[in-house]
Amino acid sequence: MNAESLQFLRLLLETPSPSGYEQPVQEIVRQYVASFADSVTTDVHGNVIAARNPDAPLRVMFAGHCDQIGFLVQYIDNEGFLYVQPIGGWDPIVLVGQKLTVWASAGPLFGVVGRKPIHLLTDDERKQVPKLKDLWLDIGASDKAEAARLVRVGDPVTLELGFTQMRNSLASSPAMDNKTGLWVAIEALRRTSPKKLNCALFAVSTVQEEIGLRGATTSTYGVNPHVGIAIDVTHATDCPRSIRSKKAMSR
Repeated sequence: MNAESLQFLRLLLETPSPSGYEQPVQEIVRQYVASFADSVTTDVHGNVIAARNPDAPLRVMFAGHCDQIGFLVQYIDNEGFLYVQPIGGWDPIVLVGQKLTVWASAGPLFGVVGRKPIHLLTDDERKQVPKLKDLWLDIGASDKAEAARLVRVGDPVTLELGFTQMRNSLASSPAMDNKTGLWVAIEALRRTSPKKLNCALFAVSTVQEEIGLRGATTSTYGVNPHVGIAIDVTHATDCPRSIRSKKAMSR
């Protein structure tokens, strides 16, 4: 991966894009593809469609979704704590103690997820998986009035974003589902330049996958490809549980 492509991946991952709030990351996509795409359009749904040789009779489409799971601020209580509703599917057990960002109109706000301390949980409560309604987001506000000056009901929320490189050419970041797939689609388009293509190649950054595959559907109708390839993530097969399962199956 060259430095420019790596920087593009970092920008994708460090830019918020909860489903329905993809505009910031789509602007990054448009700017990046402008130097090598023959055409760049944005449809009414918000999908960004970059193409090379778009008038060729044979149309091939690569698609990766740019949206990520997140939250919406639903309620601010009298003490200034925020309660949220999910955008997409969450396992609440992973949220306790997580650092989140509220993307408010005046700028991002840091917050941390809290729940009732384990020391105060009953025996029955300790056996239960926490529910989202039992968690709150603490932004450090002293009361409801202060929080309401900073945050509005409906503001989007994400995990704290950030790209961290690891050993063996690995990396960690929220929203790799599916900005890595989007990156692959755009990188494939970039690598065809300046070669002459005998087909029309479309690389599409689709929206609202996490809430129902919506952008993939509308953009496919718009492009009307003969061949379509959707690029997305799947479950890891190299983690301890998966490794033990594979060994057991091989016996």
